[in-house]
Amino acid sequence: MNKLLQVALNDLRVTFRERGIWINLALVPCVLIFAVGLANGAFDSGDSQPRVLIDVYDADASDVSAAFLDELRRANPTLVLCPMDDQVAESGAAEGDDAVGRCALSDEPLDAELSLDRLDNGTIEAILEIPADFGGKVVAGEPVDVVYRSDEDPLQPSALLQSVQAALQPIGGASAAASAGIAILDSAGVTIDDETAVREAINARAAALWAEQPITIAYTQTSGEETTDTVGGVGAGFNQSVPGMGTMYVMFTVIAGVFLLLVERKNWTLQRLVAMPVTRGQLLGGKILARFVMGMIQYAIAFGFGLLLGVWFNVRIDYGRDPLALVLLMTAFTLSISALTFLLATFVENEQQANGVTTFVTLIAAPLGGAWWPLEIVPDAMRIAGHISPVAWVMDGFSKLMFYNGTLIDVLPEIGVLLAIAGVLFMIALPRFRYE
Repeated sequence: MNKLLQVALNDLRVTFRERGIWINLALVPCVLIFAVGLANGAFDSGDSQPRVLIDVYDADASDVSAAFLDELRRANPTLVLCPMDDQVAESGAAEGDDAVGRCALSDEPLDAELSLDRLDNGTIEAILEIPADFGGKVVAGEPVDVVYRSDEDPLQPSALLQSVQAALQPIGGASAAASAGIAILDSAGVTIDDETAVREAINARAAALWAEQPITIAYTQTSGEETTDTVGGVGAGFNQSVPGMGTMYVMFTVIAGVFLLLVERKNWTLQRLVAMPVTRGQLLGGKILARFVMGMIQYAIAFGFGLLLGVWFNVRIDYGRDPLALVLLMTAFTLSISALTFLLATFVENEQQANGVTTFVTLIAAPLGGAWWPLEIVPDAMRIAGHISPVAWVMDGFSKLMFYNGTLIDVLPEIGVLLAIAGVLFMIALPRFRYE
């Protein structure tokens, strides 16, 4: 084992003595990560989404009505509740001019007549009126009406109305739970000294449980025969470019070992190493370990640069909640590419072939496997063909971890396939490998 490590360390020392190594290992990949991230909408913020304006009159101004409005914002992040969500645009007018905010309101105070005019001219999509006794009736378990005004077809409710209904569900559910709790206590003959306090306690507990969202919906948007999973924002910004470009440059870095092995064989360096007191297994193991370490260093640079981008530009780059799964996925892919490197080394015969094979294999496998763009956007036939490449399997794993908050259990199939690829390629390559 000691000799194997010495061979690997010697290869790494030789590699890092090369002039310009950090250009290919760090500079170029980082530039591509940034450029491809921009192309995938890295800096698209919520403000770039279509804004839906709705005028809100909260006559209750209670904690319950405030919770309802907060739930409405969560149900539909594109909503702007006017006037409470009004915000003067950063590109606001010059001094002395009327500043126009997100709600498109002037200095004129908002009232019912103005809201109806805004609804008629299409400035807003709806008017929402919360009655003065809203909070009290909710806590007391009494029926209460929230007025929703819109010019939409009542037989075809819009996404906006559905958002309002969805925001009311937790409020109504907690109220129903409080009424059910009181009824159960009454039927059990329990004396209630302060029914209001009991209702408030049950209501608060039910609302807290509802906020934990024990049941969630994984929404899938289907168009024809093609399906795009929209949970987690597939292909968004640096979350696509960091693993994608990192994976592509792991291939460039590791497969470059084909050229290095050819040069060593040509210069009789490999043959002299064979003549030393080192077994062929230790020699070959050290060479494989050196390429594997280079690949993992490349991944570390790519993902580390992604973290820096998140800090520098205040953008969200999510590597998931299972770092062990992330590292094991990188490890399995790098092993598979190390095996591919030694298989290719048994076929090439000169430096030109080695350079050509490295470029050809990487530039075919990377886009085909989804390193440049998510496979979810390509036709089914291309998605199936892409999984010939190990890149597709590792990108599937990254997608599960980074976009869908997966764990090690979720990516075990991808890790298993990559390790199987590595095993098969090593079994083919090792018997064919020539030292002369």
